[in-house]
Amino acid sequence: MTNPELDALGPLRPQQSGVFMIPRALPILRKVAQRTQCAWFEVDLHAARDKAGFLAACAHDLKFPPYFGATWDAFSDCLNDFSWATAPGYVIVIGNGAPFAQHAPQDSATALEILRATADAWRARHKTFIALLDCVPPAVAVDAFPEPPPA
Repeated sequence: MTNPELDALGPLRPQQSGVFMIPRALPILRKVAQRTQCAWFEVDLHAARDKAGFLAACAHDLKFPPYFGATWDAFSDCLNDFSWATAPGYVIVIGNGAPFAQHAPQDSATALEILRATADAWRARHKTFIALLDCVPPAVAVDAFPEPPPA
């Protein structure tokens, strides 16, 4: 049995790599990621109010290796590695980000820059890397992930 919404979205491709707002069709995107065998991670930032909280949440939820150094450089290194979670691509859903964006807008913007650079690096290596956010710092633009056409 086919699902028209899944078929309309098609497989996830490296060209789709980037940082986007979480789409309404997140459950469909998750199914597409599963079908494409992409690793799916969910990062919960509910307790993050600063850089340390953000990095701790990411280290835990992305299952970073024990050697993770809790710096921006180490964050970038781990996102560009993922050797502990080898997959054809990666989707990271970052939720409950409003407190972090509100209390640490500069750190939130830095995290966003790193995610964007990571998406570019994975795309250049012909692998999908999609980061989906529920909140961004003020005055920062992030596109919506393309929604599938209505069935």
